[in-house]
Formats: sequence, C-alpha cells, structure tokens
Amino acid sequence: DVSPFRLWLPLGHRLAAQESISLAEVTAEPLIMLNIDEMEDEATRLLSALGTRPRVAFRTRSVEAVRSLVATGAGVAILPDLVYRPWSLEGDRIESRDVSGALPVVQVGIVWRKGAPLSPAAQEFIAISQAQQALRAR
Repeated sequence: DVSPFRLWLPLGHRLAAQESISLAEVTAEPLIMLNIDEMEDEATRLLSALGTRPRVAFRTRSVEAVRSLVATGAGVAILPDLVYRPWSLEGDRIESRDVSGALPVVQVGIVWRKGAPLSPAAQEFIAISQAQQALRAR
C-alpha cells in the first residue's frame, strides 16, 4: 500500500479554508520538520524543486512533537497520511489537507518470516492492518 504526503495544519488555519493549496503557499509558512528516515529529505527536495528553501521553524525526531507544534500554531508539516491523527496529546486539533502538485508517497507493508509462528498480538495486528487497507480502498 502507499501513504501520500499531506499538509498538516492547526485547526482554523487560513489555508484549511481554501479549495486548493499549492506548494508555493506552503513555502510561505513556518515548517515543522520530522527528521527521521527520509521524511525531511523528501519535504526539502519537494520544496526546493520550487526554487525556494523551506522556512524551517523546528526540527524534531518525534511525530508527537510535530503534532503538538502544529496543533499550537507553531507551523505546518508535510508528512505521510499514515502517521496523521487529528489531535495532539494535549487534545488540540489538527487538520490534514491535500496539496496540489506531485507529492511523494511512502510505501507501507508488513513483513514476516514465511512459516514462522506468529503471536496472537501479531496476528491481530495483521488482521487490523488488512481491514484498514480494505477500508481505504473503498
């Protein structure tokens, strides 16, 4: 499966009301960067393709910190939908919007050794993951 990158905004942000959000509009916003795996590289590459450098307000290795910073209005983030949740741990709301243009996607999968016994928890995780994938495919 794939998980597209989307724009995370604090509740009531001016861009959330727009029908379409361009990458150029995103570059004008302070950006909260998640610097794990290829996340920061993808976001930087995407925004640099517009001939601009992102205005990075914060860098963090914590998805929860990104949620909290976005929810409190410290900036916006461009992250895969896979890690999106509409609230921070403090209970503040976050919105997610599509951005016009070609945004990257993250490949998502589950791997286990063929023939290896799976714990009940692993079996349940796989079943839930498959059910979620079926819901998204509708």
